[in-house]
Amino acid sequence: MGSHDHGHRPPSPAGEHRARGPRTVRCFALTISDTKTPGDDASGDLIRRLTQAAGHEVVGARIVKDDPAQIRAAFLEAIAAGAQAVIASGGTGLTSRDSTFEVVSALIERPIPGFGELFRWLSFQEVGSAAMISRATAGVVQGAVVFALPGSPNGVQLALERLVLPELSHLLEQLGR
Repeated sequence: MGSHDHGHRPPSPAGEHRARGPRTVRCFALTISDTKTPGDDASGDLIRRLTQAAGHEVVGARIVKDDPAQIRAAFLEAIAAGAQAVIASGGTGLTSRDSTFEVVSALIERPIPGFGELFRWLSFQEVGSAAMISRATAGVVQGAVVFALPGSPNGVQLALERLVLPELSHLLEQLGR
């Protein structure tokens, strides 16, 4: 360590971009489930709670059935209503009813492949090889960033705390360029 740096690192480009990003992002929480109700939607509650705790605004929340037309409409309506980020939980597995990945992938104009890669890597550390089953994904749709997370509260918490919330302002700063 040199005598003039006092242990401080120069600001990183990502840190500078985060600082220029919006402090508050307008977020929409979307739960995709055939069985959840507002009374037992733990993952949707977690999205709303953690997003607000990070200083962002939750501009809406909705539960839709795992039906491609309903999922597509819900994403597009949230964005049309002004959401800068749509954070969805559910429907990212491999069952015959899981259609979130297909719907979101068809909507995405610019994918963010690193999100899914990192999410599966972090999940692998917690659940082992079962992490490969996750089809969590993210990308840009009509100027908003969208995230498709698993339906489990543990998966939602992992994605939000380790990936989504630390980078949300940075992502919006990048989209605003």
